[in-house]
Amino acid sequence: MNRKEGEPRFGFMTRNYLVLTLTSTLWGIPASICNTYFSLYVFGLGGTETTIGLLTAIGSATFVIFAILGGHIADVHGRKKLISLMTVVLGLSQFLVAIAPNWQFLALAIILTNICWIFEPAFWAILADSIKRQRRGTAFALYSCLSFIPWAIMPTIGGYLIDIYGKVIPMRGAYTGLAITGIIAGLIRLFMLEETISSGNTHPTKRYTLKDFGNLVKEAFKGHLEIWSWMPHSALALTSSYILWAFEYGLVEPYWIVYAEEKIGLVSAQWGIITSLGSAIGIASKILVVGKLLDKFSRRKILLVIIALDAFTYIFFIRCGSFMHVLSLWITASFIWSFFEPTYSSLEADLIPEERRGRVFAAFGVAWSAFTVPASLLGGFIYERISPELSFIAASITITVCFILTALFIKQSSDN
Repeated sequence: MNRKEGEPRFGFMTRNYLVLTLTSTLWGIPASICNTYFSLYVFGLGGTETTIGLLTAIGSATFVIFAILGGHIADVHGRKKLISLMTVVLGLSQFLVAIAPNWQFLALAIILTNICWIFEPAFWAILADSIKRQRRGTAFALYSCLSFIPWAIMPTIGGYLIDIYGKVIPMRGAYTGLAITGIIAGLIRLFMLEETISSGNTHPTKRYTLKDFGNLVKEAFKGHLEIWSWMPHSALALTSSYILWAFEYGLVEPYWIVYAEEKIGLVSAQWGIITSLGSAIGIASKILVVGKLLDKFSRRKILLVIIALDAFTYIFFIRCGSFMHVLSLWITASFIWSFFEPTYSSLEADLIPEERRGRVFAAFGVAWSAFTVPASLLGGFIYERISPELSFIAASITITVCFILTALFIKQSSDN
């Protein structure tokens, strides 16, 4: 839908939208290094490819349990306090990741950090609440763009530091930075966010007992099961597509950098340059192209096109033989990938009414994370014990299946 005459171009920028966008960008400064080189950090702490899969599975399994509880709290007891307080605790938990002496201790730290992500359904719910339907494409694209800006700079810096000082010391510094920015972001959210739902069940002065907490957990899991029976067919199909993306994640996401260094011969600084340039392309795409296309054309049709194109990325990657080959592929793929988050976020907001968003977004996250557990274990085993190339081929097949599912079952009322 086109922008109405006289409506400000950035009129969708509510206070909540700005707070969440700016704090996410702040978090992304150290997170872009931590996420890019996490696999190398595991190697530095004595782990292997299978260990990477195990740690990913542990984190996903923890998130599954607490996302259900977080979605229930977001819809029944409010979003603001959950987001703010748990962002602070998430920041504090990163200190444990930073001081991990070995991968076994790192596993315990990852469990704690994923408990803190209990606020994620509330985060996406309050963001969707704060955006008008007709501007969601532009709004989600701009959010993704701004929060992704650090990825255009920091991976290159992180790569050079790792090449000079080794895998562990720079990563400890990055996780310490992540802890500090998490605490700052949480405090900003606490004082500046505005609640978007009225909760009659909130009692500011009430002291909750262990029995109250038990009832809350019981209600959360009961409500989670009820949400699955309520979901329209298109939302269920969207959930199924997330399950397929979970398998893609477990099969290849932690291993792009591993394959690039072990099989193609790149060093960390080169991978940092590739990641940064790809991120810059993604940011430019979101500013100039993505939002406008999502608001003008069917989001479902755009999704079909980008999924079809992405299915070839994995095959081309294992055919790369040099830095320039990977760089060229990554630039092209980054343009494709720049559509995914805004498109899926817009579709989610279109399909789910405001009063159910916390629980339904939790269901989406649970579906993704639950299947990431076996996928990560399988991915680590395939990569280390069978064939690195097979991991990427299997991911390509998985995305092809996702395309078929999307084409057949995900419908949108605005399709034309």
